[in-house]
Amino acid sequence: MLDPISIGLAFTAAQAAVSHIKQAIALGKDINGLVGQFSKFFESADAIHKASIQDKIRGKHLGKTDAELGHLALQRAMHSDALREAERELKDMIIWQLGKPQIWEQMLKERVRLIKERSAAEKLAEEEALAHKKKMAKQAMFAMYFIGFAIFAFCVIMGGVQVYGITEEKRVYEQKVAQRNALIYRQAKEREALAKKELDDYTK
Repeated sequence: MLDPISIGLAFTAAQAAVSHIKQAIALGKDINGLVGQFSKFFESADAIHKASIQDKIRGKHLGKTDAELGHLALQRAMHSDALREAERELKDMIIWQLGKPQIWEQMLKERVRLIKERSAAEKLAEEEALAHKKKMAKQAMFAMYFIGFAIFAFCVIMGGVQVYGITEEKRVYEQKVAQRNALIYRQAKEREALAKKELDDYTK
């Protein structure tokens, strides 16, 4: 994403490329040696145009004052008009001064092809990034479910252990009470038998 300063620099680079091309053609230089300057011009122009579109898509104008939007609109309009005029000048020079309209046509076709390739590559990259985000989201959701299940299972196990412990303590306690009661009952029976024997001995 280009900021206002970078957009200004891109516009300056486009103007410089046009100026260099004009001077080279005026001096009779071979147009084949100007491929780099043409590339700089179109790259800078496309960058400015692309930045404007992305600003609209991403809502970069939200929060700006009317004065800021007015200044930005004027700057964009002036840049766009200047770049369109520069492109017309380059086209006229190639067609009329150099007499090579086929070069301009071939260049436009190649430019369209490259732009389409770039758009396809950007779309593929966005789709891959989206697929990666979805994959990470699924993995995060799975991890959350796994952690939640693990916590639930731990609570169930600990609850089971606690219930088992309470049940076992109750069983042991009841067993001890039963043993104590049995001992008391046996001792009572023994005392009763002993008392009966003593009574029998006494009455004989």
